[in-house]
Order: sequence, then C-alpha cells, then structure tokens
Amino acid sequence: MKQFSQRTIIRTVVALVILLAGVALVPYVDRPAAALEWRMMAGVYAPELSVHATEGAPGSAFAFTGSGFPAHSVATLFVNGRYLGRVLTDGQGSAQFIVQSPASSMAIGQYDITMEVDMNASATQGFSLRHDAPLVTPPDGFAGPVFGFGHRLPR
Repeated sequence: MKQFSQRTIIRTVVALVILLAGVALVPYVDRPAAALEWRMMAGVYAPELSVHATEGAPGSAFAFTGSGFPAHSVATLFVNGRYLGRVLTDGQGSAQFIVQSPASSMAIGQYDITMEVDMNASATQGFSLRHDAPLVTPPDGFAGPVFGFGHRLPR
C-alpha cells in the first residue's frame, strides 16, 4: 500500500474544502445581484411602527404606518399576538394600514399591533379603547387596507 505524506494529505483536504465551498454557492448562481444585497443577509433593519392616536372609543379606526422594513416584502400583522392580516411593503420598506376596533363595550382594553416581516424585522405599537375617549377616525387622505378584529382576544 502506498503511503501519503502529511503534506499531501493537507493539500488534499484544503482542495476538498475549497471545492465544497464552491458547491455550496451553486443555488445562488442564477440570482440577480439585488436579491443578494448584504442587508438581506445581515438582518440590520430598524423597523418602526407608528399610530396616529393611542386611545379611542370602541368602534374607532386607528391608522398605522410602518417604516424601515425590508422593501417589497409581505408583512404579517398581529393583534395581541393573534393573526390579523398581511400587507405588502413598498420600495422603501414602508406600509400603511387601518385597524378597525370592535364597537362592543366588551372591547375596552389595551391592544398591541405587531408588524413583522421576519424575526429580524418587527415592530409593535399599541392603542387602548376606553369609554371616555373620543371616537377616532383615520386622518383625511390616509390610504391602506382595513383590518378588523373581534372582542374575544387575549389581553
């Protein structure tokens, strides 16, 4: 049986590592350069979610604006941790939507709305429903899909 020197074995192992590293990149060969943007891999987003009013009477409609999310991505919305719906972010990573609260007096309480693209890009903002608060409507000209929820949510 032929004996191999330590130098030959090391060179063979290094060559195999380089070859396997190249094979690992094969799925990215046909992808456009924009799809491989470094921010996408680094998870460096600093998303924000804002609401135009933080309290209102039952039946109020709250206008939300999300920014700083990955561009052209589907964002999932949650109310108190339960699924509410989905919106699409624009080219700047922004999205607008309206949350219509239940009109029932049983809906009094605090509600947290979360907008999430993935586990590296999510933001939460809340509002409270109170009997003594005014009925809130979205600002004039505010555009976005409307999502409603029932009063039987965890608080």
